[in-house]
Amino acid sequence: MEKFQLGNGMSVVFAGYSPEYSVCLTVHVGHINEPKKGIAALFEKVLLIQLTGIIPVFAGTATIYTAGNEDLDEALATVAQIFKPELIADDKVQLAKDAILKQTQEATALVMRRMKLLYKHTAFNSLNFVMPDDYLEMVNSYSTEDVLHFVHTYYNAANMELVISGPRIPLADLKDAVGLYFNQLPEGIAQPKFTGNIYTGGFIRMAVSGNTMTRVMFGWDASRLTPDDSATMNVLMSMFWKQVEQDFALAHIDAQMEFKIAGYYGARTVRLLAAADCEALAMADIVIKAVNRICETLASDELMVQCRNMAVSEKLDKYEKSDDTALEKVWQMIGRGNLGDTSSRIEEIKDVDADAVRVLAQRVFRGSKPAVVLIADVDDPFYGFDEICEKLQG
Repeated sequence: MEKFQLGNGMSVVFAGYSPEYSVCLTVHVGHINEPKKGIAALFEKVLLIQLTGIIPVFAGTATIYTAGNEDLDEALATVAQIFKPELIADDKVQLAKDAILKQTQEATALVMRRMKLLYKHTAFNSLNFVMPDDYLEMVNSYSTEDVLHFVHTYYNAANMELVISGPRIPLADLKDAVGLYFNQLPEGIAQPKFTGNIYTGGFIRMAVSGNTMTRVMFGWDASRLTPDDSATMNVLMSMFWKQVEQDFALAHIDAQMEFKIAGYYGARTVRLLAAADCEALAMADIVIKAVNRICETLASDELMVQCRNMAVSEKLDKYEKSDDTALEKVWQMIGRGNLGDTSSRIEEIKDVDADAVRVLAQRVFRGSKPAVVLIADVDDPFYGFDEICEKLQG
């Protein structure tokens, strides 16, 4: 891993090997720390309706622009397109506003998008949330001059980092390649980074009717996890997934599941989604049972071996055999403020014991109130939030 700075102060990290070059440019502004609500999304849309080859990642307190290519020069050039001054014009800003209006209207009709939006504002309901109509009115009020002022304030060398992975080249050549595209950026001023804990937890229900599957989403605060917790957390997630999957099968419920650490606004939660054609209470009982078992019972030696192997395989597949290296380092910088060695973390997984998993499970699942979202038929019975919290405490 190599770190250096350009003459204008921009920080650059070469994150390590990947099959082709991956370039991630992180700008420290998003939906939480933007000066006017929605203006970060407006500028992102101004860019994306005109540019190709760039994949945006919106982290709430940061925006990450990524591009990949076998050629480093091509990857850098693709990301550097966002700084073209001619992109910001009256007609392009209006097109971006129209695109946001269309996207917002379409999103409300899609169950899964709506569910994730409800989860976000349930897990982090201390945010200054505004209704969609108010949000659109705010976005529509911004002028081209507002967008330009936003860009000049946040899109500068002091407020950004560039992370690169790919085939290794001499450091001098890397510096020359990066400098060609980014040395001309203004130094600017680094903006304060959001560091608060905005997780609150809570419960919300969206009633549906007809043939829509029942969906239950549980989440827990993961913002207090540290790099030292990483290996144990990997094993815990493999174990929890395995137990929930088995319990749904034993109950003869054909469930679609997703279990991940989900990032919103630069904070993270452990989030489980289950969808099935069955009663909501049956799904909740399975999740609650799995939580209490992993919090209270020491896993057997056989189960620990299986889950350690699962965790190692997952990390190898995701980071050692893919081009996610640069983006992983970006998430480490945003979420933890430091860089870790993925290979070392994989090695540490092999030494995780059952007691460490149980202790960490208690911290994660019982250290904060859950965030629960239910999408079910209006007549489908379910627990109240206080009852859910009580059941999750064993």
